[in-house]
Amino acid sequence: MENRKISLNSGEPSNSEEAPFRIVDKRHFLEDGAANPAGSAAEIEPRYPSFVEELMSKVKETERRFAERVKQVDQEIGRSKARLEAEFERKLALGKQDLLLPFLEVLDNLERALKAAPADRNDDFVQGLNLTAALFHASLRAHSVERLEVLGQPFDPNLSQAVGVVPVDEPAKDGIVVEEILPGYLMGDKLLRPAQVRVGRHQA
Repeated sequence: MENRKISLNSGEPSNSEEAPFRIVDKRHFLEDGAANPAGSAAEIEPRYPSFVEELMSKVKETERRFAERVKQVDQEIGRSKARLEAEFERKLALGKQDLLLPFLEVLDNLERALKAAPADRNDDFVQGLNLTAALFHASLRAHSVERLEVLGQPFDPNLSQAVGVVPVDEPAKDGIVVEEILPGYLMGDKLLRPAQVRVGRHQA
């Protein structure tokens, strides 16, 4: 058996000697580590059997459909809530109308009494009627109820009810409210009670 001499300084064999042998490590995990060294951000995606991947796909599809259904239910709940609120507001407005209409009749009687009183009469009775009528008007305004101003305005069938016509000589007064029989009232932007009026009709 031949002896091989290795230089201690350089680790290289002398020219007169054969090259030293090397040990090659063929462990597979070392090769993986060389391809993907430690600290690398890349990760190897796991591989699953085909039936597992099929089940995972079905689960994802079920989750997607469930999320869509939840969204649809939320939208339906929102629409139902809006309808209920609108219906509640409508019924509340109707209830307020039913409550306020009898007070309008009392106010009508007060104003008729004031019109019937002599113009030169200003005793405590008339002053009391005026104060009571003013209190009624203030209470109505607190509930967003305002009196319609229709006298001298063009007749509007959406706000007034014509109970008669009055012949007029001026063409400009044709179709104009010339007399208010019963005042009308608005509650907010809704008609609480239409006015009863007489409308001018021009005759040549």
